[in-house]
Amino acid sequence: MSMDRCTRCILSGAFPGISFDENGVCSFCRDEIIASTDATAVDEARKRVDALFSQKGVRVDYDAVICYSGGKDSTYTLKQAVEKYRLKVLAFTLDNGFISPTAFANIRRVVDNLGVDHILFRPAKAVFNKIIRTCVFEKVYLPGSLRRISAGCYACISMVNNLALRLALEKKAPFIIAGFTLGQIPANAIIYQNNYRFLADSRKRSLDILKTQAGPEIGKYFLLPDDLVDSVTTYPYTINLLCLEEVTEEQIVAAIAPIGWQAPQDVDGCSSNCRLNVFNNYVHRLKFGYSPYELELSHLIRNNLLSRSEALEKVRKQPQDQLESVMRHLQITKDQLLQIVPVRK
Repeated sequence: MSMDRCTRCILSGAFPGISFDENGVCSFCRDEIIASTDATAVDEARKRVDALFSQKGVRVDYDAVICYSGGKDSTYTLKQAVEKYRLKVLAFTLDNGFISPTAFANIRRVVDNLGVDHILFRPAKAVFNKIIRTCVFEKVYLPGSLRRISAGCYACISMVNNLALRLALEKKAPFIIAGFTLGQIPANAIIYQNNYRFLADSRKRSLDILKTQAGPEIGKYFLLPDDLVDSVTTYPYTINLLCLEEVTEEQIVAAIAPIGWQAPQDVDGCSSNCRLNVFNNYVHRLKFGYSPYELELSHLIRNNLLSRSEALEKVRKQPQDQLESVMRHLQITKDQLLQIVPVRK
């Protein structure tokens, strides 16, 4: 059956591998195996997290480095790490040059109110912008890796992950904590411990493209120093705590309001901190024909954590003035974007 969008979730007909039944319900909504597998993975992850945190060291300065964007999800995750799990944390923020001023104010209030140490890192603006432009016009990442994320966000998050790993290794913190949900990551990524050298090999293709287009200096954002890697005896566990919580957006916002978080009004419907997001979404739609947030939002719908109408409003709220502002900063024109060749499903 040919459909523009699932009648139960919001996955569109352009999404890879999708099909619809006679009622317009997509194959992802009908796949009960996915739902049961996710539930089992979450249950096992909760037990594993409790076991890991019970063994955390007492001689380290920090139990965990927390990737803190200032958005609602990472704010809630930071609060949970401090108040629920009683972790000694170092919050780490990557300033990509497009963080909302309200998000910056949120970051300052939240880290002060929670009493945590915080590090802010801002890569050179011209270099970062080159990375994003390369993600727009080059095939930096394979299409299969972009089902749930735009190429621009993928590059930015890869940078965050690498810099957080460097911090964790330097500080000897046993954990890295992020605020992704199960819609944003697969169930097998709730908790993982990856060897850096293996990851570096798997990312070589994309990094080579970025270096060619944006310059070799970007390696310091995506790679670790050899002497640091050589000194490693064990790598920290990366844990996505938010995957363990059955919580709605409304409940998240209510929980973090007392520690100073306020919703920014200058971002698109799918972000609560970054003004670059609207541009990344636009480019992803041009290339693939669907929003990179459809998978995440549809997962929340199926788990009764978000209504379909709320999800549709999020993907449709893509302010034109914000898009044009980001394009000016990146020095990209609408005519250049219209030259992008769509990727066939």
